[in-house]
Amino acid sequence: MSTAFGIHIMRGVPRQAVKRNLPVLGTNTHAQDIANIKDPCSWSTAMYGVDTSKPAGQAYYDSIAKLYAAWGVDYIKADDMSWAPSPPAAHSYHEDEIEALSRAIAKSGRPMVLSLSPDRTEVAHAEHVMRYSQLWRISDDFWDNWKQLKETFALCRVWAPYIGPNHWPDADMLPLGRIRLRGYEDGERRTRLTQDEQITVLTLWSIFRSPLMMGGDLPSLDPFTLSLLSNEEVLAVDQRSTLNRELFARGHQIAWAADVPGTKEKYLAVFNLHESPAAVAVAWSELGLTGTCVVRDLWKKQNLGAFESDFAPRINPHGAGLYRVRPL
Repeated sequence: MSTAFGIHIMRGVPRQAVKRNLPVLGTNTHAQDIANIKDPCSWSTAMYGVDTSKPAGQAYYDSIAKLYAAWGVDYIKADDMSWAPSPPAAHSYHEDEIEALSRAIAKSGRPMVLSLSPDRTEVAHAEHVMRYSQLWRISDDFWDNWKQLKETFALCRVWAPYIGPNHWPDADMLPLGRIRLRGYEDGERRTRLTQDEQITVLTLWSIFRSPLMMGGDLPSLDPFTLSLLSNEEVLAVDQRSTLNRELFARGHQIAWAADVPGTKEKYLAVFNLHESPAAVAVAWSELGLTGTCVVRDLWKKQNLGAFESDFAPRINPHGAGLYRVRPL
């Protein structure tokens, strides 16, 4: 196991630096020369945008990337980059500053992952965001409620064609376990998702190959949450599957599939969004398979046997199943 050092930053230049008109490293310019005061962060009073049409604007981003490289940073989450309400933001997708930070990282001499947020990056920017970052948010801040989880299915379907390698649509952090320790709006609490809904989260995130980032308190993990995060057969779907795609959405039932690299096998994920248990039937022909297939339940780590032409597991309300299918 290895560790990585990540930081969270905000787009732009600090307003205090602009107020004090501090110098931009390596140039004869100052913060007031590069600040775009007409393009501030829409929810924070800490930052102004940077005018990257000026060489000093790029130099500013070069300077902070060089600093982060000197710190040994491995991962940069750059906030206020890929979405913002307007007004007061001048524009929603800050492609100029995304490019400037990406170029600065490339010049820094240290490989650092660039993650963009917040909220829903528009698919219209897919080619650009794939070129200049490694992951980007596709949803609003994801919290522990069923309504948001249901909405995420449509977002994943739209972004599936843009999955990897080295560029990953990000469905946001996993609100599992103990997700609040103190204060804020409602004090200390655990996730409000049921166990079935938590399985649905991990199943969808894995078959979609979303980055998996735990949003709960690791030291107080309960056995169930730990089992979700440490199932190596499920994690293999997230880390190594290919051609991830939605098979169908039939009323309250959804199925996704992916290929198992180097084999004729398939991964199959099925979801029951209804309020009652239901059998979710998938024909082997929908997976591009024929004949009899052997099925393994990845969550239970159990072989379920051979099935001739289709497979119809019974799924709990709001629940999911994740399987590996091998043709005989």
